[in-house]
Order: sequence, then structure tokens, then C-alpha cells
Amino acid sequence: MPSRATIHFRATPGAASRIFIFALLWIALSGLSVNAELWKRGLSGPAKASASGYAAAPNYKALKCSLYDRTYKQIKADLTLHRAMGTQLNATQYISAQLGTKAVRGMTVGFFRGRAMLLTPLLDWPAYRHHARLHLTNMRTLLHVEKIFGRHIPDVAFVLTTSDTPYHVSATLVNASHPTPPPGLLPSGRSRGPAFAPPPYPLLGIGKSDYWPDLLLVPNFHFHMKLYDNATLGEIPKYARIPWDERKPVLFGRFSPYHTHRHADDPSTLKLGLGGRAEVCDPADRNQTCPTREYFVERVASKHPGRMNVALAEMVPMAAHAEYKYLLNLEGQGISSRLEHILAMGSLVLKEASGYYAYYYRTLLQPGVNLLEFWPRGAGPEDVMRQLDWARAHDGEAQRVAAAGVGTARKYLTGSARTCYWYRLLHALGATQAYAPSPRHWPQAVPLAQVVRELEGRREPWARALAGEPWAP
Repeated sequence: MPSRATIHFRATPGAASRIFIFALLWIALSGLSVNAELWKRGLSGPAKASASGYAAAPNYKALKCSLYDRTYKQIKADLTLHRAMGTQLNATQYISAQLGTKAVRGMTVGFFRGRAMLLTPLLDWPAYRHHARLHLTNMRTLLHVEKIFGRHIPDVAFVLTTSDTPYHVSATLVNASHPTPPPGLLPSGRSRGPAFAPPPYPLLGIGKSDYWPDLLLVPNFHFHMKLYDNATLGEIPKYARIPWDERKPVLFGRFSPYHTHRHADDPSTLKLGLGGRAEVCDPADRNQTCPTREYFVERVASKHPGRMNVALAEMVPMAAHAEYKYLLNLEGQGISSRLEHILAMGSLVLKEASGYYAYYYRTLLQPGVNLLEFWPRGAGPEDVMRQLDWARAHDGEAQRVAAAGVGTARKYLTGSARTCYWYRLLHALGATQAYAPSPRHWPQAVPLAQVVRELEGRREPWARALAGEPWAP
């Protein structure tokens, strides 16, 4: 399990609930005054965020961004605490210092006058190992947003992480309404960067659970690295040529042996074994590591060889997945980017309900409508058999659910939809900032375009290989 350069605050579930309720009361009492202050100050600067300013960009209409309004509900949910408490400069600088390092895989970025900027220096590229590819992908994505929307993007600063799961202080335990952590919970020894500032933080990532309400979800970098629109959505007609009745009535999946990582105090991600027994996660590290894939293969799939073909083995070409009527999605360290690919194949997707979710899960995915879910919180993985029994007994309805999954991917997960999502998120985040972002806050800022150009101009073999990584909008 990778090291975690982070601060965690311990609290019992009851204490966490009381703190969160206190926060909501604070929101109700002071939210209006916070919003009034933001209005009075006007977020003065060259590019202000407003509730409807996003629609002024010509490309907002050209990309038909209004078609994807359904997905923007997740942005509103993610920014609940930010809207009420304001996104503060000290919180932004604190989370930048904590997560803008090699160990925790983050970079501090932003937009000023419509230009994407790297606000704090990165280590040299080789230090990030395989995460260098992810950082470069994120940079190219932000430069694409810059190209499409330019000066219509508000001035905004944030931290963009490549981690699979969040590692920061949970806003359910400590936040701007309850900002002082209990004595003894801050780590001892030399601290790094500015003094502790409580959430909410302008922190963006690909997946989270409800334990981190302030993390802002963004589309997974793998959409771009795997050329999703062409390699997956573009193959939908080919998948459709495999008739439903000719697909094998077997649950299929191939997986890498990743273990799910979770916070010890997060009840939403705790996995139980067969019969609800606590035997999946490792008690030696306070149940923070859960080999769910290994457990499912050994304890469930291996017992039903006639109904399941699931293994931790070498990957199988995605086209071969469409030969099966039922496709399995087991989460990895956090969310699995496999899901958006198998949704487009015309097979019925059975998704593990892990407690983690991506930017589109809660607005687009509906169990029984465009996929099935199993292994929910408080239950064991044997629930998958009930779902398979239903699918076999209701073959026509299962086919309709599978087709709805294809329709969801084809309409809402396109490159245009994801670009629009980024743009709407930047506007919504900008509207919560309780300060006017300025380059003077980040004296080492440089244009992202310059960072990428310098990388592409390097002649070392590793640099050429990195710069040659595939990317598409």
C-alpha cells in the first residue's frame, strides 16, 4: 500500500455525525452572510464567475453543453460546503502545500484571464514514475478546455490530484464551521508549508466516497489516455452486430490484482464477506486494505464455474468481452475506469457497489435501468447470484437494461460532454471563492502550455516516450 502523506482526524461515527450536523446548522445561520460578502466583494478581477456566465461562451452552444445538464447535478452536490462556507485562500494554499508533492500525486493549477497555469513547481518528470503520464494527460485536458473556452473561464485556483482515492482531511470531521482539530491529532514533528487550514478545499480528483464531501469530481484521465470516443464509443456498431441471443450467458471479467484502499473510519467503503462476515479487509492495518477482487474470484467465482468466467489474469481484448451476455465490474484501488468501457458493449453490466463513485455514477447510473449492482454496504458478494438469477429469468428486460447502458455512454460520456463538465465545474468553483484569485498569490506560476512545450522539446528517451503518450479530448 503506498505511503500516505496526509493528516487524518479520528472520530467515532457518532461524533462525526454531530460535527456534520453542527456544520449544517452553521450553514443555515451564516450561509447567507457568506454569500452576501461574496456578492459585495464581487470577486473583482478580469474574469468573474457567475451563476449564468458560462452560457456566454460561443462554444458552450457549439458543443451543445445544455444536453448534459443532468451530469452537472454532481457539481452542485460536490460544492455544497464550498458554497456555504466559501473557498478560502488559506485553505487553497494549505492543500496545495500538502498535496502538491510526489508522494501524494497532486499539482496546483488554475486559470487567469482564460489561460491555464501551473501555480507551483513540480518535481522533474521522472520522479513521478507512471504518474507522470497522468499529470501530462491532465495538463493536456486543461489546455483543451483553455482552447475551447478561453477568456470565458473564470479566474480560479485548485489542486488536481491523480490519486485513486482521497487522502486529505475529511470535511465531515473538521471544516470551516468547526475548524480546530481536537488536541493531539495533528502529526508531531516538522510541518511543511503554511499552517493548517480546515476544509472545504478546492481539490479535484477522479473518485471519492461520502466521507469526503468537499472533493470535486472530474472525468477520469483514462478517458483521454485510452482514446475513449474512438476506441470505445466508435466501436458500438461493431459490438451491436453480436446478437444478444448469441452471447454466452456467463458473467465475464478479467482484472489486475489491485486492492481497494479506504480510510479506516469511512463506513461507506467497508466490505463484508460471505454471510456478512468481516473477513475481506485487513484488520492489521485497521481495515484500510481490502483485496475485494481476490476475495470475489476465490470465494465466489471459483464456486460457480458454469455461470462465471472471472479471473485475476492477463487482460483480454475488450472486443472479446462482447461475446458474453453479462460483464462484471469490480473496483480497483478506488473506482475502476473499466466501467465506462463495458457499458458501451451491449452486454448487461453487474457493478460492485463499493461506496466509491466517479463524476457520473450518481447522476447517470440507475440500478435496474442501465446496469445492475451487487455487494452493497452491509451485505456480502453472494448477492451477485441473485442478480444473475434475475437476469436469466428476465432475459428480455435484461437486454433492455444492457441497451440503456449503451445509450447512457453514447450520449453522456463523449469528449464534448466531458469538456462541458470541466467548464461548468470551473465556473461553479469560481463562484464559491471567498477571495479574488490573482497571480500574485502564486509568484512561481507559469503557463501550462509552456510546461508541456518544454517537455516535448526534451531529447532524453524517457521524455520522448512520455510526450508521445496518446491523448484525445
